[in-house]
Amino acid sequence: MPPRNLPELKPREQVSDLEHIYGELKRAIMMGEFEPGQKLKLDDLAKAFGTSHMPVREALNRLVVARVLEAEPRRSMSIPKADHKRLNDLISLRTDLESKALVLAMRSANGSFAGLLDKINKGMDSETTKKKPNVKSYLALNQRFHFTMYEFCDNDELLNIIELLWMRYGPLLNLLRRGTLLISRHVHHYEIVEAVRVNDPAAATAALTADLNEAAAMISEIISERVA
Repeated sequence: MPPRNLPELKPREQVSDLEHIYGELKRAIMMGEFEPGQKLKLDDLAKAFGTSHMPVREALNRLVVARVLEAEPRRSMSIPKADHKRLNDLISLRTDLESKALVLAMRSANGSFAGLLDKINKGMDSETTKKKPNVKSYLALNQRFHFTMYEFCDNDELLNIIELLWMRYGPLLNLLRRGTLLISRHVHHYEIVEAVRVNDPAAATAALTADLNEAAAMISEIISERVA
């Protein structure tokens, strides 16, 4: 079991310690498994990964360079704190770039595109019908839904920037993980699927923007409550 406040780790793949640790931390951060302001301790992470401090430190340094983590005095590192400016800056970029990626995807994707999105969305539907929905599974499906859209854009540079923004935004999703607030809030996914099916880029990007802004509005309310 990982130390307290650390996410559950996936089984080890055939990659170097550094790449494994970096990949796992990146995935966990994007999924909102770390809290805003949470400190990441070398000892805890090294124990969780069953490795030395060196590859953990290198992975954390990568995330600091990407501005996903913040370096603090005495070489400790932490998740950036949640505030309205960070939220607004990130969601503005996300809506612009992810809308662009969706339009590009609709131009280049084949006829199975809408079907793939619909299948993932139905998986989200299934999760919401459970007596005790699993927020982690729900968020994983939500992430797959979005990145399935963007992977069809045929622009690796744009996709890399979107992934970086998700890494910076991920901890803000943690604010929604503690209850059922996020569960069943994917109504705009249906609109995206239908717009993709009929090849209507304007409707698709409008639905995507509404989807992103709706979650951001909930996060903003929680930040305001914490400040108050």
